[in-house]
Amino acid sequence: MSSTNIVDRKTLAWIKEGVDETLKSVHHAPDEFLQNVDNTAPIEACIEPLHRVKGAVEMVGIEGAAILALEMEHLARAVVEKRVKQKTDAAEVLASGMLQLPGYLESLYHGQPDIPLILLPLLNDLRACQDKELLTEGEFFSPDLSVAVPLEVEGECIIQGDLPKVAKKLRPGYLAGLLGFIKEESIPESLENLILVLDNLKIASTTEKAKQFWWIALGVVEALYEQGLKPSVAIKIILGRVDRQIQRVIESGEQILTEDPPDKIIKNLLYYIAQSQTYNNHVVQLKKTFGLDYPDDDAVTKARENLYGFNVNLMGSISIQVKEELTSIKDALDIAMHANAGSTEGLERILARFSAIADALGMLGMNKPKDMISEQKQFLEPKIREGVTLSEEDLMGVAAALLHVESSLSDLGSSLDKDGIDSFLPPAEYENLLKLVARETLIDMQVIKNKIHEFSLDRSKREQLECIPQLLANITGALYVLQFDEEASLAKAINDYIRHELIEKNREPSDLSLDLLADAITGLENFFQAILEESVTPEIGLAVARESIGKLGYAASDSRNFQDFSDLPIVDDVVFAGN
Repeated sequence: MSSTNIVDRKTLAWIKEGVDETLKSVHHAPDEFLQNVDNTAPIEACIEPLHRVKGAVEMVGIEGAAILALEMEHLARAVVEKRVKQKTDAAEVLASGMLQLPGYLESLYHGQPDIPLILLPLLNDLRACQDKELLTEGEFFSPDLSVAVPLEVEGECIIQGDLPKVAKKLRPGYLAGLLGFIKEESIPESLENLILVLDNLKIASTTEKAKQFWWIALGVVEALYEQGLKPSVAIKIILGRVDRQIQRVIESGEQILTEDPPDKIIKNLLYYIAQSQTYNNHVVQLKKTFGLDYPDDDAVTKARENLYGFNVNLMGSISIQVKEELTSIKDALDIAMHANAGSTEGLERILARFSAIADALGMLGMNKPKDMISEQKQFLEPKIREGVTLSEEDLMGVAAALLHVESSLSDLGSSLDKDGIDSFLPPAEYENLLKLVARETLIDMQVIKNKIHEFSLDRSKREQLECIPQLLANITGALYVLQFDEEASLAKAINDYIRHELIEKNREPSDLSLDLLADAITGLENFFQAILEESVTPEIGLAVARESIGKLGYAASDSRNFQDFSDLPIVDDVVFAGN
């Protein structure tokens, strides 16, 4: 994963409206599920729209939104498959995600870089509901480890011989320095020992990978020495793992760092260099060489605070939802007071509503009303759990608090500046954006054609087909978001045929079948080509494509209920290396 990425505003505008509408169509689903957690139908209805959204944001390279949409899709699927224990928590987290995702896109539209780390708390909430291992900050950090060590004048090693011999003699000094640093005894002297050892290991190394490793480890220690990096348990562990690499060199020779490079350790070392605040020449050179622009804590915190500040439409939408939730709670309390004489029976369901309202108010930056709602939940929860009868005074107090929050929302609504909302793109600008995405899609179409051609030459090479379903799934999702429904259904039908017949059923296609498949793919390709070239008319090609895929038994339809492809392997950049 990259650390930051500035998303092109025009490209984002192309898909943002469609994503907002898609999520808006299912934003009531978590609340409907909370009414009856045994009925997973509302959550099941979210899976396909979330998959479409993932395909759209992935198509234009918005990494943070793609990760979030994928985790939401996984959680929704886990709920439907009965793999989630805390159903109420899962519904609340999904509801939060449906608000945060469009808010995140809106912040990117107004210049915020695509920093997936901003979404880390929500991502971990989504994973926690599934009992998955939580993500760490370092996992959002992937520098290019192929960078070479800059040429520089080096001194003479204090010990003569090859690297294993030097490492064997210097390791006791490294261990002594590491022990002092871990125990926080004579820290400056201990770090000086580490610097001396690492510097000489770098001088004694002859391979690029070995030099790179000691060079990076040395940068971390120098940052610690100059107090530009705070000592932590994690850093102590990482420096302990550096010692293991010294031991590996002693046992297996210098070449082991090339044959089996410690990339994970290197990545972690660079992560701490990126976090350091020192102006040491060595550290500055490392940052420049590896392009370490990882956002600091202040930048991430500020970005999280501003996540919803730009989206006036979103704020209005959240406000309406919160008012609906407040009305439901007030109705339930009114029944409890007048019809049930203060009985708390049946009020358990409103506790989840309090949590959802508090989260939504927090997103709007309304901290006082949020605290007020949280206080009312804390007051009611034990009484409802224990079946205590509420007094009229109790109920009136809660009702008064709810009215105050509702009034605050009304004030917010009247203060929203509708004139600040961006208007639709001019037709000419929209056309340019469409062409930009068409060019990117045609690259994927060429990959698909090449893979099928390779397969047609040797039908035993089934591995050539493995990446195709994911590429077509992304194209299908983008087409649906753009409301090119007929073309999307064609892409889906092509995908269904390849996935079911050629991959899952492992059938041997005839030459005629492959010709029909080629016609279908060419027709879809012509559609995108027509966006780029006015001289191309795609109608005939699309008609032939629909007829061809129909002859293969997979007729294109207008239905949006296309199958999910998330269970297939995710295609990464390696797939495209040879094309």
